Amino acid sequence: MSRTSTTSSEASLRKAEDPEHASEKESGHLLASEVAVDGGLHGWLTVAGCWCIQFVTVGHLNSFGIYEDFYKEHYLDDSSSSAIAWIGGSQSALLFGMGIIVGPLFDKGRFHLLLIVSSILYILCNFMLSITTEHHFYQVFLSQGLGIGLAMGIMYVPSLGILSHYFATRRALATGIALTGSSIGGIVYPIMVNNLINRGGNHFGGGGTPATFRSGIKLNAALNSGLLVLANLLMKPKKPTQPSKGTTINAKEFLKEPDYILMIFGTAMSVLGSFFPIIYVQLFSVTKGISADRSFYILSILHGASIFGRIFPSLLADHVGSLNTLIPVTFGLGATILGYLGVRDWAHDVITSSFAGFFFGGFNTLVVAATANLARHPGEVGARIGIAFSLATPCSLVGGPINGALLTGDFLWSRPIIFSGVCTIVGAGLFGCVRVVQIIGRRRSLWKSPAQSTTSGEYQ
Repeated sequence: MSRTSTTSSEASLRKAEDPEHASEKESGHLLASEVAVDGGLHGWLTVAGCWCIQFVTVGHLNSFGIYEDFYKEHYLDDSSSSAIAWIGGSQSALLFGMGIIVGPLFDKGRFHLLLIVSSILYILCNFMLSITTEHHFYQVFLSQGLGIGLAMGIMYVPSLGILSHYFATRRALATGIALTGSSIGGIVYPIMVNNLINRGGNHFGGGGTPATFRSGIKLNAALNSGLLVLANLLMKPKKPTQPSKGTTINAKEFLKEPDYILMIFGTAMSVLGSFFPIIYVQLFSVTKGISADRSFYILSILHGASIFGRIFPSLLADHVGSLNTLIPVTFGLGATILGYLGVRDWAHDVITSSFAGFFFGGFNTLVVAATANLARHPGEVGARIGIAFSLATPCSLVGGPINGALLTGDFLWSRPIIFSGVCTIVGAGLFGCVRVVQIIGRRRSLWKSPAQSTTSGEYQ
């Protein structure tokens, strides 16, 4: 008995000494024991469905700069730029903020209900936007800001959470592939929407009318409707979707876990700084003297690079752990944002934006997988992702306005760049603290195990 105990203790201590991803692997193995197949036909069809959801949610949201420009120049020219910005801001806040409500509903097996209701709401409000009247701000805000934003928020977290039903060891890769939908949407929508609503005019600088806007939005809504119908047909949750019998979810207990709290703060700080390129890179290019035609494409270049950022770091994460990969990727994003301080011409802008897109794509993919890996069983994945994203939502709302205030009308770019870069790097540091807490906690628990094992043996 003593020899067996010693061997077990040595194995446990060797396991604890693995600083790379011992705790994350343990979480992955726990979830893997409750997932019958890592992928399979239904699993990859679900990834395809999630790709469609990401395309019409985050991908569509990434094109809001086109809407804001058209609204200010033509459709809502009697409203201020800050008022128009609340349309996009509301969409962004609802996209992430609804997770705290829909996450637990997803965990209770309401996936199909959430997806169907949100799809109907999205399609309805998208077509309602196409029949709004110019100079009626409330109509656009209700249909696009609140209606479509609410629909996005209801479907976003469940579409990501369902991947944990099919994937354990390859979850980061599956998530990365699904999230390329948002990157490709970020490429397609700005070009497509700009051309649709400005038909008959200068496609890269305006010329659209209320009539071309309405017809363009109808075509856009038709595309979105088709993708949402396809997503509903492809995505199917595994049964049971609820925790195993005798297991209950107490979301309040999540907030007592140091690693989960640090993950939330890390996500919040990273979000506060990481959206600087998404919001300001086009304006940055224009003010640096780069031609309007080139500046228009810089955002599509950034999102194109993010496709690779969603795939390759995810492949690495499946071997070394999502959190271990998230830490350097987030640090790289912060460092690249600071790199905008040295941009002087088009070539520098393209290189810096490409790296920013790569790291931004990696961050957005890995933070989901790393948060999911903190779950004790699949039944709480939705709640953990939803709560973490919801608590980070205020940062997504205030990040843009803070950068705008720092920028001022004199375009003092160094101030928002330094602020955003430092915030993102601080987020990377907090993710590093999550790993430290996990390693310390694991070693403590394993050091106690030999003593408990010996005591148990003596009484036997």
